[in-house]
Amino acid sequence: MAPVSDGAAWQSRYHVGVTAVPYTVDREAGRVTIEPSLTGEATLVVRAPADATAADVESALDDRRAWLLDSLYGRADPDRDRAFASGESLCYGGRRRPLRVSESRVDEPSLQFDGARFVLRVPRDGDAGASERRRAVVDWYRARAAELLPDCVREVARGRPVPTITVDDVGRRWVRVDGADRLRLHWRLVLTPRPVAAYAAVHALVRRDHDPDEPAFWRAVDALVPNARSRERWLRLNGARLRL
Repeated sequence: MAPVSDGAAWQSRYHVGVTAVPYTVDREAGRVTIEPSLTGEATLVVRAPADATAADVESALDDRRAWLLDSLYGRADPDRDRAFASGESLCYGGRRRPLRVSESRVDEPSLQFDGARFVLRVPRDGDAGASERRRAVVDWYRARAAELLPDCVREVARGRPVPTITVDDVGRRWVRVDGADRLRLHWRLVLTPRPVAAYAAVHALVRRDHDPDEPAFWRAVDALVPNARSRERWLRLNGARLRL
């Protein structure tokens, strides 16, 4: 990480999860605290004292890591106010698809997708509230993620050995690497375009061998997923909206 130059703003990137967030440090005479803020373009502006060093800024960003993860990836807690009713939409593969609710002869809600729209079948007695509907929707996404995401990783690995892949809820992360033999993917990655999901997995795989601040890291990522920076940017700009 380069030192802060005297006078002018300094721009660099802060790596959090599978994203590399561009940021600018604005040094201000008389300021005593370091305060980051996130712009509408998902970049950081860091206001810092005139004598702040690169290490000071990095430490301050580390302290705000949980806030930044929430801002970029969306909070781990779901939006409980959603009704999952006809007229709403659900995101899948990076696109929003219409949702229709149909009362049917079923005992509990179930979600189906015909390639163009979602249909949520609910019992005719009307006992299925928002929590039961949410559970059916999340179950469908988890099942699809468990089916699609491991194959996505194996495809981009191009014959290279890959660790054991599991699909789960990994909290504020898109991907977690547990040691050298396990890769945990967040099921919400199935909401992203498939190339973006592939990028997230490759980022985690390459990070086992290279530090993201090294040029070799991005060369290795690009070798597996072309235009990696554009995929990273899509996830950085849209990740917080990928919620059910």
